[in-house]
Amino acid sequence: MSVSRCFVFALTAAFAGFAPSAHAEPAVHGKSAKQTAATEVPAAPLAPQATPPTDDPQRTAHAKALFEKAASAYATGHYYDAIEEFLEVDRFYPNDQLPFNIAKAYDNLGNRAGALRYYREYLRRSPGAPDHDSVVTRVRDLEIALAERGLQQVTVFSDPPEATVLVDDRPVGLTPWTGETWPGHHRVAVQKNGYLAHEVVMELDPLKAEEVNLELARAPTIAPPAPAAPVHDEKPWPLTRRMSVLTWTTLGVGTAALGTSIAVQASSAKDSRITPAAGFFAGLGTAAAIVGGVMLYLDLSDKSGGERHAAVNAGPERVLATYQTSF
Repeated sequence: MSVSRCFVFALTAAFAGFAPSAHAEPAVHGKSAKQTAATEVPAAPLAPQATPPTDDPQRTAHAKALFEKAASAYATGHYYDAIEEFLEVDRFYPNDQLPFNIAKAYDNLGNRAGALRYYREYLRRSPGAPDHDSVVTRVRDLEIALAERGLQQVTVFSDPPEATVLVDDRPVGLTPWTGETWPGHHRVAVQKNGYLAHEVVMELDPLKAEEVNLELARAPTIAPPAPAAPVHDEKPWPLTRRMSVLTWTTLGVGTAALGTSIAVQASSAKDSRITPAAGFFAGLGTAAAIVGGVMLYLDLSDKSGGERHAAVNAGPERVLATYQTSF
């Protein structure tokens, strides 16, 4: 049976409700690309527990077409194209065997990092695979090959996925993420909107690839701040609300004193001269009115809120008005 037919048979078997039982062992070095494609690609990859085609025939037909295209690219040695198609099939129609096929294509290309990544993914998805021991041996060989370059591979998973991965404070991709770095201690953090960041310090073994699994907790919900009260620049009204009690008192004293002066002078109509009493009240009223007017002006224009004091001292020969304020 040809390679392409083997792949097609495997997928068709899945759609029919059964799966072939095994695939070939990992690549053996020293063979040509043509020999590798013919003998080492999975002869019959284990098929997924497929959704019956009657549920979504278009989806099933699309997956089958992609798989046939990937198998054909692999059989003709177009491994990059095969990898792209296998990855597309895995996104559209996940299958625990597909990482093995992708790893085989990378292995045939001599891409050790890519082969190691997908052999490890195959073992993660299929821990009970019949070829488990042989794949573990190939993984070990690839880990040693990376170690000879002073590097080792690390994979970061998160729950939920698609979180930003930071290695030593440097963003490197989204989970699940796999990359190579130097052995030793590293800070690995994952971040995702709506979740609390999670960070660990890991030690990467120089001879063994590592996995980091981080679970993200949801961030607490913070209530939005209350809107700020509007600021009104216009002056309050009526205007009397800005006049202090002292201003009212001073103006009232001035008005009363002037009124008293007029009344006293009117009561002494026989004498055309200003009587001493009328003069006294006139001076007192004038002084109080002047002080009250100044205080009124300051009330309307000054917002410093300083303390103010006013006093009118009356004597037999003079009336003295004083006003003090602090700015």
